[in-house]
Amino acid sequence: MIIFDTNAVNLLSPSSPRADLIRKLRQSKHHRVAVPWMVLEEMAAHQARYYPEKYRTVLNSLAKLRAYLPWEPESSLEPLNLERLLDHWRDAYREIFEVIETSDTAIRKGFQREAVALPPAKRVKDHSEGGRDAAIWFSVLEFLEQNPDEQVWFVTNNHSDFGDGSAYQYPMNEDVRGLEDRLILLKDFDQVVSHFTKEVSGAEEEAAAAELLKSASVRDRVAQTAMDLSSLTGFVGLGDGETTEEWYAWLARPEVELLSVTGVTGHEIESDVWYTANAQWVLYGPAVDEVEAPIGYIACVWPTKVLFSARDDEAPTLLTSEDPSLPDTGDESCMGILRALRKQAADIVAGAKRAALAVQSPAERLLAEQLAPSLAKLDTATNQLALQVAARQAALFDGPVQRLARQMAEQAKLFEDPLQRAARQMAEQMKLIDSPAQRLARKMAADQLKLINNPLQQAARQRAASMPELDLAVDLHQPSGRGEADGEGAGQPDSSNAPQAPAAGAEDAPADDDRAGE
Repeated sequence: MIIFDTNAVNLLSPSSPRADLIRKLRQSKHHRVAVPWMVLEEMAAHQARYYPEKYRTVLNSLAKLRAYLPWEPESSLEPLNLERLLDHWRDAYREIFEVIETSDTAIRKGFQREAVALPPAKRVKDHSEGGRDAAIWFSVLEFLEQNPDEQVWFVTNNHSDFGDGSAYQYPMNEDVRGLEDRLILLKDFDQVVSHFTKEVSGAEEEAAAAELLKSASVRDRVAQTAMDLSSLTGFVGLGDGETTEEWYAWLARPEVELLSVTGVTGHEIESDVWYTANAQWVLYGPAVDEVEAPIGYIACVWPTKVLFSARDDEAPTLLTSEDPSLPDTGDESCMGILRALRKQAADIVAGAKRAALAVQSPAERLLAEQLAPSLAKLDTATNQLALQVAARQAALFDGPVQRLARQMAEQAKLFEDPLQRAARQMAEQMKLIDSPAQRLARKMAADQLKLINNPLQQAARQRAASMPELDLAVDLHQPSGRGEADGEGAGQPDSSNAPQAPAAGAEDAPADDDRAGE
């Protein structure tokens, strides 16, 4: 266990290389890295200490502005909320460190030690100080007592109060008796780096890191994380017509390809190499607008900072990310990736249509061919919904050919690659969508059927009418919104039977605190 004192990580930025190294140590599972609760409180306090003063400065400026203007300014200031800011920093540091308890006993003993001005507390001029130092000291000792199999490295810059670990002042020497062999003091963060890690760098390491980021497991994790992207004001992306489009969330998990890797740093920890890198990804997938209506496929570039390793059992960790941005159409590398993703998506859609037609009877195939010109004008998401309905309709016919086709389809699932799985998952999600585009598709389908008037098409309709009635609302496990009294016959598309559900998607710097400066 590595335990940090406040002065060794004071004002630590969560996005700094030091914070990344601590994450690597923890993620490796070879070491635990922690701060006592008292240190967590001090770190949060050092980040928030100037907030009340700055708030009062702004408040005074607003008062002066009101006194100057002949009207009431519209500017306002939210109430001062110090606890909210403290909670923000507590949460930020809990993501980096494990937090060990500072018990009530440790706090009481710490301030008793301060009252008598004995180490690690001390007397300064006419008063005593160091109660928090002492509480941290007792927190470390309590951890050792409660974890007899643990070795502790205590990292502190405060050598005047804690010593160098070779000998302890009275009464600290009595505090630590029996625990000396399991407590080692490190004097600063640099000693942590040299003691526990070995930095690896160079062109070979950068190439190895890039290769890891291109792996299917990493791209799958990035795609999964990208589903959390959403905005109240919208993102900018590139539509399939090379037009700039505004989008608000992904409708289904996008496809992901690595665009670039920069800023690679690696550390070897107990024979495992851990990397941090700035990675840009090309994302391509179906998106929605501000009212969660599908707007077709969107491409964007997503900048991230990633923590990862070559270990097969460790998923990458997304440390930070920026808002997605518009792809650079002048960047041939970016556009080449985008062309490949578009072709893959088009191939999947074509394959899905062929699979749906393969399990249809001749009459059903004829109906599908009559609807094709209308469906082709709609977005890909609508086509996917139409294919799902066609597949469910075909499932009512259970001849040997149909059963064989379904068995082959089930077998095919075993050989899917990640892109195909994503397409099938998107199709499943599309069953739940009832946007204006889907309602338009059903209306166009109904209008198309009404125009059919040659003998062959009439025979197809008669065949469809003889089929058992399919209640889409029941079949898709969604309420239809209409009663049975409407009496639609089988084979007649009805917009009221579409499933109803929402679309997916919505460094350290010195401080003037007494302990921080030690």
